[in-house]
Amino acid sequence: MPCTCQEEIGASRLRHLQRYSNLGPLTRLTFESLRPEGRGEDAQSRRLFQEAYEAALHFAEEPQGFLVLTGPSGCGKTHLAAALANRALALGHPAFFMTVPDLLDHLRATFAPTSEVPYDELFDQVRNASLLVLDDLGVHSGTPWAEEKLYQILNHRYNARLPTVVVLSVPLERLDDRLRSRLTDQGLARVLPLRHGPAAPLEDMGRPEPQLLDRMTFANFYPRGNGGKPVSQEQRDSLTYALTSARHFAEAPEGWLVFLGETGVGKTHLAVAIAGERLKAGDPVAFTFVPDLLDHLRFTFSPDSPVAYDRLFEWVKSVPLLILDDLGAQRTSPWAVEKLYQIVVHRHNARLPTVITARGLRDDSKDPVWSRLKDPMVNVVTLDAPDYRDQAKGASRPRPPGRRPSP
Repeated sequence: MPCTCQEEIGASRLRHLQRYSNLGPLTRLTFESLRPEGRGEDAQSRRLFQEAYEAALHFAEEPQGFLVLTGPSGCGKTHLAAALANRALALGHPAFFMTVPDLLDHLRATFAPTSEVPYDELFDQVRNASLLVLDDLGVHSGTPWAEEKLYQILNHRYNARLPTVVVLSVPLERLDDRLRSRLTDQGLARVLPLRHGPAAPLEDMGRPEPQLLDRMTFANFYPRGNGGKPVSQEQRDSLTYALTSARHFAEAPEGWLVFLGETGVGKTHLAVAIAGERLKAGDPVAFTFVPDLLDHLRFTFSPDSPVAYDRLFEWVKSVPLLILDDLGAQRTSPWAVEKLYQIVVHRHNARLPTVITARGLRDDSKDPVWSRLKDPMVNVVTLDAPDYRDQAKGASRPRPPGRRPSP
C-alpha cells in the first residue's frame, strides 16, 4: 500500500509536469475519451485510426523516434497527440506540447524588450524537450525565418534521436524538402495516416454526379449492343472483354486501364461503374472530364478561387485512383499539354491506379502524354460497337445477360 505522502508527491509531480507541458485545457483529452476505431465513415479509415491509436499508446509508454500523424481536419489528430502527451505525463515522462504557429509567435516575441523569457531559453527548451509534441505543422506562414527555425528544431532532434510527435495539417508533399526528409526517414520516423485518402479540394470534383452513378453500373452495361443496330460477334466480344476488364480493375485497382472507342460505345459508362464500386468500398476517387479539369486548374489563379492551385494539382496527381474521361477533347495549348504531362508522368512513375477514356491513341512517339499509354503496364481495351445512344425507333432495350423478362 503506498503511503499517503507518496500519493501527494505523485499528484504534485503530475501537476508540475502538466504546467511544464503547456497542454492547458487539453489535459482533458485522453485515450479514454477517444474511440479506438475513430469516427471514419469507411472500414479502411477506421482500421487506420485503430492502428494510429495503438501506436500512439505504445509511443506514450516508450517514447522513441519520430511519430508523424497525418489526415484531414477533424479526423482526430490533435486529440490523439494530446492524449499521447497526457499519458506520458501520467507515467512520469516530461512532455512539451506546442502548436507551431504559437511556437513561432512566442519565438518572435522574445526579441521584444519587454519579453520575460530570453530567446535562447525558449528555443533550447523546445529543441531539447524530453518529449516534444508539435501540433499543426504546415499552417504557419512560410517565411524563410519560420522555415529556418523549424528546420533547426527538427534537425537537432533528428540528429539527437529525441522523441518527437508531429501533427501535420497539410500533405507531406507540401512541406519543405528538408523537413520532409527528416519526417519520412524510415530508420527513425513512422508516418501514420488517420483517414483513408485525401478529401477532394472541390465539391464538384472527385466523384461522378449521383445520376451517373445510378445509371452507369456494371449491372446495366449491355455487352450485346444497343439493340437498334446489328452487332457482330467480334463487336460483342470486344464489349464483353471491356466489361470483364473493368470489373477486375474495380475489384483490385492496379496499373492503368485505358478504354478506346468512338462516342457512345460505353467507355464513360464503364469508367463511372469503376468509380462507383471503389466509392462503395470507401476509397478516394478523382473522376474528372479532362477539359473541366484544366478549367478548374486555370481558375485557381483567380482571386475568387476557393482552393489553391498547388492543393488541387497535388491532389489530382496523387489521389489513389484517378479517372480521366475523354482525354484528347481538351484544347491543346502548351500550358494544357504541360499540366497533363506532369499528371500523367507522375502517376506513371509512381504506378498509381489510373483509368483513361479516349477516342483513340495518337500515333506520335514524340508526344509525352500519349507515349506513356503505350507502356506494357497499360491495359488498352478497344470498344468496337454501334453508338448505344443511337437506338432505332421502337427497338426493344437489351437485357443484361441472365436476366429474365418480368411476367
